[in-house]
Amino acid sequence: MGTATLTKAIEALHDRARGDRALAETIELLVGDDEGPEDPFAPANPSARSAALRVDRRRLARARRACDESTVDTATAVRLIPSIHDRKGIDRRRQRGQLLGWRSGRRTLHPAWQFDPRRGDTRPGLERVLAALRQITPDPQAAHALMSAPREDLDGATLADLFARGSLETVERLILASGDQG
Repeated sequence: MGTATLTKAIEALHDRARGDRALAETIELLVGDDEGPEDPFAPANPSARSAALRVDRRRLARARRACDESTVDTATAVRLIPSIHDRKGIDRRRQRGQLLGWRSGRRTLHPAWQFDPRRGDTRPGLERVLAALRQITPDPQAAHALMSAPREDLDGATLADLFARGSLETVERLILASGDQG
């Protein structure tokens, strides 16, 4: 990690801690003892553990909200594809590798970037994108994260944004290139 990257990370952490007391407390506890603990295998300081758990709960809640905003459940997917009349049709597409989705509690979530509401179907080329994603990861949530992450090389756009614009070959190439970096 370069010095500039580390400096940016510290600045971002400082800005976030200014508005998040639990994060600020956690950072203070982590950097308070520059020698480190006498016994690194000893149980964590209860106040540090409590602060870290609060920060983690908020992080997980933000991640759940972001996931809910970028996915649709099976019932909504049925409405988005008028040629499919029930949940079983969506399930069949998912099982055939023609649709990305995963279980979340009692629901199955499907990334919204797959659907083209104007067409009343999935986006053209979805099967090619999903095939490329399967070459990189078997985890549908990781595949969704790859498609949804803002990219510096795309000026903050996502692979899902490119896919929606019809840049199928570029999306496939970038997906496969991401596997080469792992």
